[in-house]
Amino acid sequence: MFRSLPSSNYFLLSLVLMVLPLLTHAQVQILEPEVEEVEQDSIPVEEVQATPLDQIVREIETTKEEVRSIEKRLDLNISNIDSLFPFYERFLDQQKIEVDRFFTANPNREKVDNVIIKWQGFKKYLGEWETSTNELERRNSIILDRLRLREKTWELNYENALAEELPIELVDNIRETLNQIVELRIAIEKRNNELLILETNINQEINQASEVIEDLMALKRSEMYGLFHQRIPPVWETGFRGLATPSRNENMNSLEITRVEVLRFLNRSKNSLPLFLLLVGLIIGFVYYCKRAFKKYPDVEEDLDLIDSRKVLTRHHVVVICLLSLLLARYFFVPVPKLFLDISSLLLLVCSIPIVWILMGERYKSLVYFAIIIFVLNSLKSHVWFNAEQYRIFLLLESVFVIMVIYFYTRPYFQTFKEARNKFTSILLKLVPVIYAFVFIAMIAVLAGYVNLADFILKIFTRSGPLLIWLLALLMTLNSVFLSIIHRHYKVKTIYSPQEKYQTEKKVLRIIKVVLVFLGVLIFLRLIDQLAPIVGFIRELLSEPYVIGQISFTLNDVFSFLLILVSSFLITRIIAFIFNDEDGFLRFLKLPKGVPTAVSIVIRYLVIAFGIVFALSSLGINLSEFNLMAGALGLGIGFGLQTVISNFISGLILVFERPILKGDTVEVDNLLGTVNRIGIRSSNITTFDGAEVIVPNNNLISNDLINWTLSNNTKRVEVFVGTTYGSDPNKVLKILYTVAKDHKNTLPDPPPQALFLNFGESSLNFTLRFWVHYENWLQARSDVSIDIYNAFKEANIHIPFPQRDIYIKSMPGVKDKEEPEDSRGPDMRDTSVPEVKVPIEHRDKPAETKTKTELDPSEDDGSSEKES
Repeated sequence: MFRSLPSSNYFLLSLVLMVLPLLTHAQVQILEPEVEEVEQDSIPVEEVQATPLDQIVREIETTKEEVRSIEKRLDLNISNIDSLFPFYERFLDQQKIEVDRFFTANPNREKVDNVIIKWQGFKKYLGEWETSTNELERRNSIILDRLRLREKTWELNYENALAEELPIELVDNIRETLNQIVELRIAIEKRNNELLILETNINQEINQASEVIEDLMALKRSEMYGLFHQRIPPVWETGFRGLATPSRNENMNSLEITRVEVLRFLNRSKNSLPLFLLLVGLIIGFVYYCKRAFKKYPDVEEDLDLIDSRKVLTRHHVVVICLLSLLLARYFFVPVPKLFLDISSLLLLVCSIPIVWILMGERYKSLVYFAIIIFVLNSLKSHVWFNAEQYRIFLLLESVFVIMVIYFYTRPYFQTFKEARNKFTSILLKLVPVIYAFVFIAMIAVLAGYVNLADFILKIFTRSGPLLIWLLALLMTLNSVFLSIIHRHYKVKTIYSPQEKYQTEKKVLRIIKVVLVFLGVLIFLRLIDQLAPIVGFIRELLSEPYVIGQISFTLNDVFSFLLILVSSFLITRIIAFIFNDEDGFLRFLKLPKGVPTAVSIVIRYLVIAFGIVFALSSLGINLSEFNLMAGALGLGIGFGLQTVISNFISGLILVFERPILKGDTVEVDNLLGTVNRIGIRSSNITTFDGAEVIVPNNNLISNDLINWTLSNNTKRVEVFVGTTYGSDPNKVLKILYTVAKDHKNTLPDPPPQALFLNFGESSLNFTLRFWVHYENWLQARSDVSIDIYNAFKEANIHIPFPQRDIYIKSMPGVKDKEEPEDSRGPDMRDTSVPEVKVPIEHRDKPAETKTKTELDPSEDDGSSEKES
């Protein structure tokens, strides 16, 4: 229970916080002209001072050591690029000659793509050299500034040494140090000039590589590669003459170029290999960590999607490691030769086989092997040269192979369609007639000489198969990994909602599916060479400026603004999921209760704040223009939104001071319930009646509040009970203690306590005190009370209740009977103490019915006397 400061203090604090930016801005505005005037009139120069004579010897040694260190680094910095660039320049000249010959060889689009990828690699390699050279120039410039300052210092030291007539040996040593600094400065200046020349030559080669890439892109966009361009004569004009004409020279050149590219790639990748192996090791550890979650916390799932996703890690974790490592290699070593891309894609297909088999029926499992064969056939077009007739025959054979594979797995078609297991399979089977039609069109186009059209159609159907297998394997892998993370997140909790866990898993699976579908569409468009035109069109559309009044903007700015805000929101949701409770990601740090929640809130609001700043910056808005407005807005907030700001400050106090935490049972303003959420402005408290109450944070701070579970969640339960005066108190105390001790929810420390309270009017009063966890106290009190009743019944101990017998002496109109004096009972008028009787159910004899005018008292264990 605590009490906070009055709300007026919050108003003052809020006013100070809101006015402070305005005052600071005003101060900066006042000082700016003076600063600018000073900057115009003076240039800051570091003052040069001579070294004191008592430190001159030590300074000489320090300076010489520094000079030797700079000379050593200067020798190591540029030697590799200096020696390699001339050879690389000659190599690029030879490659340019090969490109000129390539333009005349009538290559297909795949070979053009290979050459583009190769020259992009050349350009990236040169770009790395240019960046390294520029970085060396920058470092040398910093060293030159320091050396010039050192040179002036030692010139002054030399002059002082001559003026002070120091020993000749010391003067010579100072002059030698000065000469070393001068020689090093001259060497670095010369080296910088060489670096500038080298950077210029590298930049020229980069420009030439860009020109080559642009020429190759123009070749791809030329009419010769148009879909409806007749690239070779029809078969009825040429027959199959030239089928046996070899393309040996082109194939040999292609193999030699591939060999050189692979050797260059291996040589360039040696430095990156240790980091790649480290990342692979992290992947191995992460996969085994995810697999262990399913083994350590087994669960029974009825959803087929969840069951299939779990099988990926539990059965094929080694395959998952290989799959993720290959994906990492494709995007870690960039750019890579086309041969490396094709080999890694083939290995990805092989690794995908056991994963996609989980989803496939027995009949279609062998279809994966045919997809691998089709992928290998497509890869041949990129590395083997064909003449016109050979290429025609190759496309015809590929078309026939596609038709045979589809026919083999879909016959009989209508029966196969009816036996479809899911909606996705039904959609694929519906597309079978369309595939037949397009493949027949491709065969006709090949015969008529329109090989570009035929190649485009076959590329759609032959590349979509391997792509679909890759995406399915990646989908199953990501599903399994994320399900493992969610599974562990909920299973480590003491209490969690299975329905909430299930809904979270299904939501994550839907998000992954949408993302991979979008990614699959992009990859498919790239495979059929349609991504670049679409991206170019969208880029032009988004960069088109629009003017409304005096405001100019582009759609790219608007989409960037929205994307940054949405990304910030999603990041905060992920952070809240990972860090928001003691059982989350930070549980290994053993932090105090409530600290992970505070860390989560701080990080989330920082992400939101930076997200808003970056989003506004993406629109081209200068945030400094809002300073004056922010000051005025602060004043308005201080006066008009005092309650809101008070609740905001109170929310920060609740987060950092942690007087209440999520899940605590609190009592405030006659409201008892569980804290469901602690927000910046208000908090949610769920009462035990099921109502959710929104409580302003200021109420939680300024009012008296009882937190039943702050330091611990134990509560003392007290049960009051009474027994008849004929009961043995020692026996009663023993029974009470035993009942409380034997209950399953009773805590052993502190132990139960049975106490005798007092002598009541009609009973001996006892109390039983025992401790339980707060969430069990109501049920525990009920159970213990029932157990006490049963134990008393077995021990023949009665629980009385207050009862009074009324003696009617006379009634109007009724004559009293004369009875002997000694037969009368005690006169109740003589005493003010009522006679306590045992409850009816505990009496030995049942009560007898008397006349309307006379009622006899019941007997209490033979101690009461009848009175007439």
